[in-house]
Amino acid sequence: MRRASSESASSETPAKKPSTFNNTVGFTADSIPQHYYHLGEKNYAVVSDFGDVLNVHIRKFKTNENGRIFTTKNGVSFSPYVWESLVTEMDNSFLPSETGKVLIVRDTLFLTSAWIENVPYASLQRYVTKQDFSRQFLPSVCLLSETEWNQLQCIRKKISESCKSLMFNNFLKKKILLEVSSRSPRTNLQMELSDVEMVLSMSLTELADNIKSRIDDVLICKGCLENQANQLGHECVIMDLNTDIVFTETWLSYR
Repeated sequence: MRRASSESASSETPAKKPSTFNNTVGFTADSIPQHYYHLGEKNYAVVSDFGDVLNVHIRKFKTNENGRIFTTKNGVSFSPYVWESLVTEMDNSFLPSETGKVLIVRDTLFLTSAWIENVPYASLQRYVTKQDFSRQFLPSVCLLSETEWNQLQCIRKKISESCKSLMFNNFLKKKILLEVSSRSPRTNLQMELSDVEMVLSMSLTELADNIKSRIDDVLICKGCLENQANQLGHECVIMDLNTDIVFTETWLSYR
């Protein structure tokens, strides 16, 4: 009995789409997955939608003996909102060559210069603000060479496009499906996007017709259309008079 109910519940649950960052088999340099961007050395920039949460990762990857590339825990992750804020700050930044330069993005991402064996790196590290307003740095640090930092700036538009693509293709579609299903209980959450577009098009057509009829009611005067005599009795004149009266009464009430 328990087994049957379990199978029934699992069959009703829509299958989750695999994350763009849940790549356990790795990849090769000749087959870099979509939304992955090689920064030139060991670091990659990745946009993922793991767990229905969109994130930008700048992370170190490693290559095994078979030439396959896997992610490591060394790196930083942050929201597209923080990423867009970082993009706007890049033009004003002289990282990593300027010593002592500190850049703080949205009170969560800390960037500074780090010199290792006389080689400059851009250091990226996340921190969180605790309840007592003190800051605690997360242990993982991402080090980008000058070449990688420059490459990150060159491909920033592509990363932003990946964020928009995943957001509108996945998240927005899911929200639309939920909205459509709430209005039509028979809607299948696994329906194709073309079906969703058809439903939305019908709804938008009805909405447009409704708006048009309301605009016609307000802007079109039957007296003028039918060339009726006594223009003082036309709807357009009466409506203007009523509007003036309401405005005058409102204005006087504030005096």
